[in-house]
Amino acid sequence: MMKHSVALLVSAMTSMLAGCSLYFGDSENDGSWNYCGEDGYYECDGNDCFWRGATCPAGAGSGSTPGGFECTDSNDCAAGCYCGENGTCEEAGFCTQDSDCGDGYVCNEDRSSCEPAGGTQTCSTDADCAAGEYCDAGTCTVSCICSSDAQAAQQGFDYCDELRQTCMSGSDPAGTCAGDPAPTCNIVPPTCQPGDVPLLGADGCWNGECELATECADAPPCKRLNTQNDCTTRAADCRAVSVGHNCTRTDGSACQPGDDATVCRCESYTYDRCEAKTPPSTTRLIQTTDGHWIDASFLTLK
Repeated sequence: MMKHSVALLVSAMTSMLAGCSLYFGDSENDGSWNYCGEDGYYECDGNDCFWRGATCPAGAGSGSTPGGFECTDSNDCAAGCYCGENGTCEEAGFCTQDSDCGDGYVCNEDRSSCEPAGGTQTCSTDADCAAGEYCDAGTCTVSCICSSDAQAAQQGFDYCDELRQTCMSGSDPAGTCAGDPAPTCNIVPPTCQPGDVPLLGADGCWNGECELATECADAPPCKRLNTQNDCTTRAADCRAVSVGHNCTRTDGSACQPGDDATVCRCESYTYDRCEAKTPPSTTRLIQTTDGHWIDASFLTLK
């Protein structure tokens, strides 16, 4: 019987840096665990490890298998390796991000391991796949990396799974920035922070969540933009409306609804809301000589 101490195991672990020669099994059974070394299979109890044979059990790797150890998915392989199409662990390198990997490979950050971008890893849910991949018919399939819905939309996808930093297709389970609530919805929208907009759930009602307007996959209606900067950024379809103070015509008389930039100006303005440019604004809006749109119903007349 051959026995290894933890010190010898540390030495064995360094072999992982040189190839796919080390696999660690279940370590949750009262200090009992196992691993597959270059010289065979070991079972361990606490700090003591015992050699059990030259061949490792299926799924735990085999020292006599050419090119790597046996596997059913990449979780059966040591860090720095992945499960190849031939059912054996192949070396691809360690990583913390996609740029650490070679062409055609992406970083599985959960395993700190480079894996093929073509989606050779099997899966049952999206969570089984690396960032930038989703589970499609039992196989991890590459989409793209993202940090917001807007980034996913720019790359041709519908939304971003922010927790996994993965571009996804279909309806965003977190909700959408676009559209109006269903006529039957009687839920009050949440109060969002400046720059955020409320989200609608799949049922067409407010789901109580907010998202940065700049990170939405679909443009929110102008009326939901709660900062002047977000509104003016959407100048093609939105209009920022202000409250005017001490507003007069050029002849000194009070401004009136229907006045335009040739006759009306105000001493100061306070941003009030964002409105769509179409349909046409009501007659209460006035465009002043200095380019502001003001609501005549709020005018502080001189």
